[in-house]
Amino acid sequence: MSPEQEGPGGTYTAAEIVEAVKSLSTQHKTALMKLARVYALKTSVGHEDPLQEAWLRVLDGRREWPRSVGVIPFLAGVMRSIAWDWQVERHNKGVDVNTVGYEDQTASAKINAIKTIALFDDDPIAQKMVIALLDGARGEELRELSGLTKTEYESKRAKIRRRIEKAWA
Repeated sequence: MSPEQEGPGGTYTAAEIVEAVKSLSTQHKTALMKLARVYALKTSVGHEDPLQEAWLRVLDGRREWPRSVGVIPFLAGVMRSIAWDWQVERHNKGVDVNTVGYEDQTASAKINAIKTIALFDDDPIAQKMVIALLDGARGEELRELSGLTKTEYESKRAKIRRRIEKAWA
């Protein structure tokens, strides 16, 4: 099965990912470069960097590629996350205020995000949805990334909301 097709649960292996990279169509490569250009606008790097970093993170295992997610939506999400990280780095370097306070707030936000993600260690789909939410995914994009039907998605969103409210109340 190729990454352009949706399939059963699980994630792609490193060998399958390498094969997917080699077999990308010109149309997919063009779409990915256009997305990379858009995400690079939010950073101080060139347009090739978000896509190259996305492939690196997928190939070295930092980002798992669910079989239920197509190549373009998956890499778009990875690049969006990378652009967000790099945008934050740029602001950290350019802000001329109490840097210690700013870094403490950033560290606190990261700790809170990690704690929130950990709330769903027992539910991998919910955990992936929370990570995608933290990366900025919303609405239909989030439902597609989850691989759930509309009803299953709404139930999972309610579960996530209730658990977060309970944990942070």
